[in-house]
Amino acid sequence: MRQRKRGVVRWREDIQKYIIDYYDNLGKRHKEAIGTNEHDAYRELAKKIEEIDAGSYDPLPKTETFKTFAERWLKGKMGIKGTTRVSYQGILDNHLIPYFGKGRISELRRKNLQEFVRSKADQGNLSSKSIENILRVLHQVLDDAQVEGLLIRNPYVKIEKPKRQKPEVDFLRTYEIPIFLKAAQSYKEPKKKVSKLSGRPEKKEKEKPKCGTTIHALFHTAIFSGMRRGELLGLKWGDIDWVSRKIHVRRSLYKGTFQTPKSEYSKRTIDMGPRLIEVLKNHRKKQNETRLKAGADWTGNDLVFCQNDGNILDGDNLYHRDFQTILKKAELRSIRIHDLRHTFASLMISVGHNLKYIQNQMGHSSIQVTMDMYGHIMPEVHEGAAKRTEDFVYCPATVPEQEKRESSELPNSLKLFGSGG
Repeated sequence: MRQRKRGVVRWREDIQKYIIDYYDNLGKRHKEAIGTNEHDAYRELAKKIEEIDAGSYDPLPKTETFKTFAERWLKGKMGIKGTTRVSYQGILDNHLIPYFGKGRISELRRKNLQEFVRSKADQGNLSSKSIENILRVLHQVLDDAQVEGLLIRNPYVKIEKPKRQKPEVDFLRTYEIPIFLKAAQSYKEPKKKVSKLSGRPEKKEKEKPKCGTTIHALFHTAIFSGMRRGELLGLKWGDIDWVSRKIHVRRSLYKGTFQTPKSEYSKRTIDMGPRLIEVLKNHRKKQNETRLKAGADWTGNDLVFCQNDGNILDGDNLYHRDFQTILKKAELRSIRIHDLRHTFASLMISVGHNLKYIQNQMGHSSIQVTMDMYGHIMPEVHEGAAKRTEDFVYCPATVPEQEKRESSELPNSLKLFGSGG
């Protein structure tokens, strides 16, 4: 490191660039990232000191505004899904650019970020999770700005966030499931309205073949597999293994486009019970009959749940037209399709499946995610757990036959008595 008049040049290993570190005529310290060429860094330092001595020094570097950099950042971002890009664009357009857009990105300080968080929390219309998502994008933008040398240090340090609220989880209770599925089974799609042309006789459309089991089978699968709406709409018959009784989640449908599931954990294998298999096989039979009647009008997407011509279902119609109509018919409260996924989780918890199995079936990234989402349901399920634990030892007659067999099959080293622990 060589020292020059009132300034030095240093190599920053973390950003892989030379920086110049100098003081202006008021004694204020300045740091700027220059690049990978040491000679350029010394030339820039000499230029700054010359400007300071001449009185023409502008302490504010001529860098991009937050808006121009953020837009350039998103445009150049690689390795993200289309849905993620749309989500990032929405966060930039609706939150970050309106607040930071006109200012120079090099001028951002921690207090500016904290004030932004406070303003978002004070609005009252954003959940803590939504604010976290916004801040995650902001952090990435500032990280890349630092790498490009527009920021000496990332001001995103120990930012205080609103306390995360427990997610609101609703689900169908056990007694509500048969009521809902019965209403779904008798549900018929509304007929399309035909516009009448004045002065002309109404032209009768040829009756198209219909697969009447689609909606019931879809919602039955949602309740007993925990699949997300997009995963259900993207499910193909080739994803179902009838022999091993498993569903392989391999894709999702989002805004009419097939894409990979939201995370690696979402690519999962779900076990099917005998009733779900029966429902799906019956639906496949009906769908095949519809396909044969449709003939050349059928679109070969191999989708399990599709329109009467084989095309993809519209997710918004499924919710507003079909799902809400069925709930009203069943005289049940209004919930979301996603709450059928919560219903599946609550069923697994109620019958006592272990957390690791529930995590895998749901496609959560960790057991902690499962606990955060459904932990409040578990105390009810665990009532009497202590007594059942004692009964397992002292009252074997009260233990289900399956548990007895599992216990007898354990290696001696793992049995309760004589195990040394």
